[in-house]
Amino acid sequence: MLALAAAATARADGGGEVDIAATLFHEGGGPLNMTVITPSVRGRVDPIEEWGFNLAWNADVVSGASVAVVDAPSPEPDVISTATRLDDFRNVFSAGTEIRSDFATIRAGYAYGFESDYRSHAVSLGARAEAFERTAVFDFSWARGWDSVCDVFQPEANLAVERRRLSSSDGCFSSDTDFGTHDVSLQTFQGSWSQAWARILATQLTVSAQLIEGFQSNPYRAVWLGRSAAQEHHPNDRARYAASLSVRLWIEPLSSALQLMGRIYRDTWDVQSVTAELGYEIVLDGAVRVRARARYYTQTGAAFFSDDYALMPMGQYFTGDRELSAMSTITVGASFGYSVTAGSSGPVLGFMEEFDILLKGDWVHADFPMFHYGMAGVPNVDAAIGTLSLEAHF
Repeated sequence: MLALAAAATARADGGGEVDIAATLFHEGGGPLNMTVITPSVRGRVDPIEEWGFNLAWNADVVSGASVAVVDAPSPEPDVISTATRLDDFRNVFSAGTEIRSDFATIRAGYAYGFESDYRSHAVSLGARAEAFERTAVFDFSWARGWDSVCDVFQPEANLAVERRRLSSSDGCFSSDTDFGTHDVSLQTFQGSWSQAWARILATQLTVSAQLIEGFQSNPYRAVWLGRSAAQEHHPNDRARYAASLSVRLWIEPLSSALQLMGRIYRDTWDVQSVTAELGYEIVLDGAVRVRARARYYTQTGAAFFSDDYALMPMGQYFTGDRELSAMSTITVGASFGYSVTAGSSGPVLGFMEEFDILLKGDWVHADFPMFHYGMAGVPNVDAAIGTLSLEAHF
């Protein structure tokens, strides 16, 4: 897995900002591979100090391969060689506005996304307030989404075990009667409290919840059930809850900071997870930042997950999603940041108020002890992530 990102920001004198970014993601694992290119553009204009609005566009250009039928019988020692190609191009256009005062901000936004087999509409509302002589910041947000997923139109399939998978998105969202759609409704709530307890100590507590109702399976993926394969079948309802606490301790003599983060998660599919992260950042000469981090993540499998539904069925639901099995990951990485701001000598390079560069690298190892493709384990368990980010203010 490799990811590269670049961003540039321009700020107008009258109150405005433009961000341009691009990300390259690549995951390899023999026939199972995925490449995603994600460009984005965001612009913000502040006609007056108390009001601003923004427009944004981002896309995902996807190319890769995935297993079509998990655990399908095969003369080969595994079924990974049966991976099928997939290509898609996803666009999301969004707009938002915010009203600001000295101590509070209210914001609202709308986004529309589309790709060959998916449509989405989303609205969001949020509020942010500072209190206790600006030592505390409270932020609350709510988002509501209405999505549509393309699938094979098969009214004759009365039972989930009779449903066949979608083989191609060609013809989706058209008058072709071979295709239908499923609705997905999402609501997300999040609240955070950031508190500066002292000049050297700050914390942030974040709590979130998400309610999902509708089709949540992968329409392209089927699972071998013994005598035949059927499109994977997930519950229509899912509630997800998470809470995290971050602590940042500034070490004055070393011009550095120790960072700790813990997160717990649970949902109504009985997936439970714990995340712990330790980071250390040091500032050199006020402009250079070097950070190292280590993260551990572990989760249980969904209540209806089985590694072999032909031998061990788990009720009416079945899945071929490896991320619904028991899994854990270890991440270690480091980053290098460099910032330059305009000073008495004038703008940076003669035209920028601020310039930032960030180089970041991570290595991730994942373990899926209960998930296999036929007789083979998951081939792509190691990942490398590299990030390059450039940001300029004018």
